[in-house]
Amino acid sequence: MAIDMPDLNATYSDSARKRVLGLDTIRFFLAMWVVFGHIGVFPIEVNESNVLGKIFAGIYNNLFSAPAAVIVFFVISGFCIHYPFRGNKKPLLIPYFARRHLRIWVPIVAAILIAIPLGVKLTLLQDSILWSLLAEEIYYLIYPGLLFLRRRFGWKKILFASYIVAILVVLRDPSAGNYPSYGPYFNWALGLPCWLLGCCLAEKTDRFFTSTASLKINISNWRFAAWFLSFVCSALRFHSPIKYPWTLTLFAVFAFFWLEKEILYYRVNAPIPLLEKAGKGSYSIYLVHLLGPALYVYWSLPIFSPVMHWLVQIIFTLLLCCVFYLLVEKPSHSLARAVAEKLSPNSPKIAAIRVHKEQP
Repeated sequence: MAIDMPDLNATYSDSARKRVLGLDTIRFFLAMWVVFGHIGVFPIEVNESNVLGKIFAGIYNNLFSAPAAVIVFFVISGFCIHYPFRGNKKPLLIPYFARRHLRIWVPIVAAILIAIPLGVKLTLLQDSILWSLLAEEIYYLIYPGLLFLRRRFGWKKILFASYIVAILVVLRDPSAGNYPSYGPYFNWALGLPCWLLGCCLAEKTDRFFTSTASLKINISNWRFAAWFLSFVCSALRFHSPIKYPWTLTLFAVFAFFWLEKEILYYRVNAPIPLLEKAGKGSYSIYLVHLLGPALYVYWSLPIFSPVMHWLVQIIFTLLLCCVFYLLVEKPSHSLARAVAEKLSPNSPKIAAIRVHKEQP
């Protein structure tokens, strides 16, 4: 994105914003990764009556691992939350909580209300794409406590402890296939190391932007490796005893180094503006992508040949995501900023009240 990450210790009207270019582009591709993982990729007919056909079908069906994309989203989320507070900065709690929760809850409620008449099950607790958003809410909630622990112990010790907890969670059901297999009380703990890796990455960024070293990064190799490792995780999930809870939390370690290279790459290579704009709606794509096909059926829209029908559904779904972003997500961002500004001690209104009270 160019992600706007204002310092919550300053006034929200401060025009100086911290920006990290390229992350919006990455989030757009991750969102589409999820779309293709759930809706499916370009439909082709494969003869699986022979070994080669079965192998090809197995490879093709594992091209896009939606859970792997969610893990990278976790790393980016941790980065975005901690970036304004790296270097021992402290958030103002009331504006922080107001902004974080409004940004995430207003679109969730809207998506659930749309999903109900369509028969799409969106539940926060289990068996729904919303499990990751519940985990995000918990991370936002405990973040101030994590900052306190960071000042005492440092991120590395916290990260190490979180991996131990994640392993203990997996051991509750070592053969579980899906990542969110441990219920609302434990899923977030399994994903916490991924989110903390993003916090660790944010702590390193000042070195990226002050370094004068020549940057020679073959970013294509890193992107291919990201896809290939996600493919391996998916193949292991469906064709081996090694399932997502074991592989994806380790995949996050690769994502940490991959995103580091992306940040360095976009330091000297401008992202494509259209992709940056598209990435701003990645949350809407994630929330609404399952509603698109359901709404298409609900409205009894035309059915085409398999290839054309897939293409039409993808376009229809993306258009629905655009509408949702413009009508719901974007206004929720404005609302969150406005509420956080009013609740900030540095806002003109609260400052005036404070001065008035201090007058004899």
